[in-house]
Amino acid sequence: MKLKRIRRIRKHVNPLAVRKEHRKFKGFKNKNPIFVDVGAYRGEFMNQLFQKFPDHNYILFELRTLAAQKLEQLYGNRENFAIFDGDAGRNWRSILEPSIKKGVKIKKIFINFPDPWFKEKHKKRRFINESFLREIATWMPTEIVFVFQTDQQFLFEEILEVLEGSPFNDIKFFEGSAYGIPTNWEQAKLNKGEKIWRMEFRKKPTSF
Repeated sequence: MKLKRIRRIRKHVNPLAVRKEHRKFKGFKNKNPIFVDVGAYRGEFMNQLFQKFPDHNYILFELRTLAAQKLEQLYGNRENFAIFDGDAGRNWRSILEPSIKKGVKIKKIFINFPDPWFKEKHKKRRFINESFLREIATWMPTEIVFVFQTDQQFLFEEILEVLEGSPFNDIKFFEGSAYGIPTNWEQAKLNKGEKIWRMEFRKKPTSF
């Protein structure tokens, strides 16, 4: 019997090499608050968040095209879900600014367990970096909160240092899974007794 070959999704993709752009999204058909997930992967976190807040809108970014296609299969039929593949940083303004200009509240932006990019030369590939923070500080409202969670202490400390030197230096640490919802990766780490580092951050009102 011939076994069916299974296509595997690459674990590591350089976001700087993915140049796809999304320019047609003008926001949802309502003005309900929006949750954003950067690196949604299988989407289990946003799906559970949807169970708690079915009247909210959801934007899911996923760098890997195959993973994004799977998200489309799972959630693409929901009117309050918008799924985008490619580099979130490259498409950040074009996707979010139309809703912001219409007065829609971006409730929270989640960055859950991102690729740490261990090598020094690869740090520029991280979603949270100095140039990205400087650019978004010019147009993102101060009330928008980012939620960052990781099982890598060194990454947490390095991102914290970047934030402290940026306009987004209003930082609060917290314990427990965001909204009480652990991702699959997080739950696996917690089952092993490993520590999770968590913080929320936003732009200080006096920054601009």
